[in-house]
Amino acid sequence: MSINKILVTLSAVATCMLHACNSTGCTDNKSSLPLAGFYSYQTLQPVTIQNISVGAVNAPDDSLLIEAGNASKLYLPFNIGENNTTFFIRYLDEGLNDPRYFDTVTFNYNRIPYFASEECGAMYQYEVVSYTHTSHHIDSVSVPRPVINNIDRESIQLFFRTFDTNQEEDEQQP
Repeated sequence: MSINKILVTLSAVATCMLHACNSTGCTDNKSSLPLAGFYSYQTLQPVTIQNISVGAVNAPDDSLLIEAGNASKLYLPFNIGENNTTFFIRYLDEGLNDPRYFDTVTFNYNRIPYFASEECGAMYQYEVVSYTHTSHHIDSVSVPRPVINNIDRESIQLFFRTFDTNQEEDEQQP
């Protein structure tokens, strides 16, 4: 083998090693954060829930995730010190802004320590084993991906009862 072929081969190997050692192998989302999507139970289509506040119940520090905002997706950080986390959803529109109409969703999970890589370090994955919810405006909950890791993808679906104004107008016409 000629010296030029050896140098080219060594250069290619060194380039590959340099790329393998940088932090681009670690995703930006270094924590396992469940991403919840909001859907209409009637149409199964994504929806934006307007004028809500969302937070964790009995969570340390600031547990408010949304304060009087709109959302179609939302990260719901699980409490790493517990095996369950409960979230509240307050509906702030007139007529709905009453604790009798607020919803809660509780997730029970196993915390699984996980060493991702030298660049990413250690983190927790969560295995959702069960969940419960109130049914004021939430019809149902789905967890199609029960093992939640740091991959940025939707792992929880909340299905809300929605109101279709076009359908009601059609029903009122003779």
